[in-house]
Amino acid sequence: MLIILGLILVVLIVLVGGDRGVTSLISLIGNMAFLSFSIWLMAAGAPVLLVTVGAGVIISCVTLFYQNGTNAKTKSAFVAVLLTMIVLFAFIYIVVWRNGAGGLNEIQAAGDDVLYYDMNLNINMQKVATAVILLSTLGAVLDMALTVTTSVHEVRMHMPDLTGSELMKSGIQIGKEVIGTTVNTLLFAYLGESLLLFVYLKMHDYTIETLLNSKILFENCVSMIFGALACVAVVPVAAWLMGNVFTADTPIQG
Repeated sequence: MLIILGLILVVLIVLVGGDRGVTSLISLIGNMAFLSFSIWLMAAGAPVLLVTVGAGVIISCVTLFYQNGTNAKTKSAFVAVLLTMIVLFAFIYIVVWRNGAGGLNEIQAAGDDVLYYDMNLNINMQKVATAVILLSTLGAVLDMALTVTTSVHEVRMHMPDLTGSELMKSGIQIGKEVIGTTVNTLLFAYLGESLLLFVYLKMHDYTIETLLNSKILFENCVSMIFGALACVAVVPVAAWLMGNVFTADTPIQG
């Protein structure tokens, strides 16, 4: 069934997207290959955070430059994502480390399957949790950054007399329009993924206090919250870069 669904997805991407759809498909396969290689490196003992940073940069380059070309829009989006993720990395690492996130949560630790797990792993689970949050956040941030820079580029093409500050305001206004839908997407993706978990907790009469202080709720919510924070933070950065840096010496036709 998975093969059939995958083939349907490939056919639809090619039919609807045409050449760009094929490029997007190749980018997707490349990103999956890089991510799989990163997981192998982590399992082999490579530094988790270093591998995560490298994978994030490569995935960003493939998504932006290979899929959308090298131009003012993608350059601005790449730098905006890079700056945002660097700042966010520090906060993620502090929050994860101070709260002891990572590893098995309460539900997994209480299950019978845990008896078959080999716990002798030479890997830091806090660093793995940080890597998971960073990589899960990256996709939404790339999408938001490129949305803003592309919109500012279109505004500049139709209104070439606008100043850099005016272009930046346009980018921020556009970002305001899509922030709500992006945050909703992150929220409902989390709720849909955790629906069975909530049903399980309800059936076993877990109290609200227990749930709010649980490791499983923290690990799931922190990824969603950091993703939303990153999407909001990248908007003014991308708008400023596109309005004041990368379009300064770029022809209108670019």
